[in-house]
Amino acid sequence: MKLCYQAVGLVCMVLMATGCHDAPIGDDFAEKQYQPQGAVISPRNVQIGFFDLGDPDNAAIAFDLETIGEPVSSAEVVATHDDGSSATFTSVSEFPSTIDVTLNEVLAILGKTIDDVEVGDEVRFTFTAATATGTYRSSESLAVPFSCRSDLKGTYNYKSSNYFCSGDELTGTVELIEEAAGKYGFDDWSFGTYPECYGGSASSWGSLQLVDVCNRLSVTGVDNYGDSWQFVINSISGPDLNATWSNTYGEFGTVVISRTDGSDWPPLSN
Repeated sequence: MKLCYQAVGLVCMVLMATGCHDAPIGDDFAEKQYQPQGAVISPRNVQIGFFDLGDPDNAAIAFDLETIGEPVSSAEVVATHDDGSSATFTSVSEFPSTIDVTLNEVLAILGKTIDDVEVGDEVRFTFTAATATGTYRSSESLAVPFSCRSDLKGTYNYKSSNYFCSGDELTGTVELIEEAAGKYGFDDWSFGTYPECYGGSASSWGSLQLVDVCNRLSVTGVDNYGDSWQFVINSISGPDLNATWSNTYGEFGTVVISRTDGSDWPPLSN
């Protein structure tokens, strides 16, 4: 009898232990509980990146649209100007897709002409995805500024005169290095005067940049001593650009920068 009671007790313990375990969770349950909803549309591989006001009839950009999340049946691309004017540019139903946008097209849908926009304005493209569960405004957008193409990089000859330590005319070459679209740095902002006046070149030129926006030049940043600079164009004659430079430390000079291939400078000004 003792053996019988022990056997019955063992069976009960097994049944109780089995009943305390949760039912197995299958893959279908996990998918139902944790399946994300919605989709994000992302602009990728932007080409050009700005509308060139210097050549409006040929100004255009392009970018790809990619999706993450639920399958997207269609996407609306909306263009909005800084002044708040907004319109649907296009709708797409295949992904990835390439969107081509000309300046004239975006002006037309916004009800504007070329005279209504200026350098510094921008158009922002936003995206709304339609999926099986609803419509979703993407958290990503693309801002496209109105600007001008710039191509000033190169190596040039220079002649320096009337500079701060009153030495003889200096000649040499200077490189204008493109650091970003429309932003440049001279490899020698002193155009030979630092070696002449101080016996050596600057260790660095800090954050100084020559900025070209539609042929209007300005200087941003400071040198490695914290001084700001000016670069003022006096005149342009074919391949020769005559300018005066100065900084808040009191250094200054006049320089003629000549294109080595003999081509004309663009109509630059300040």
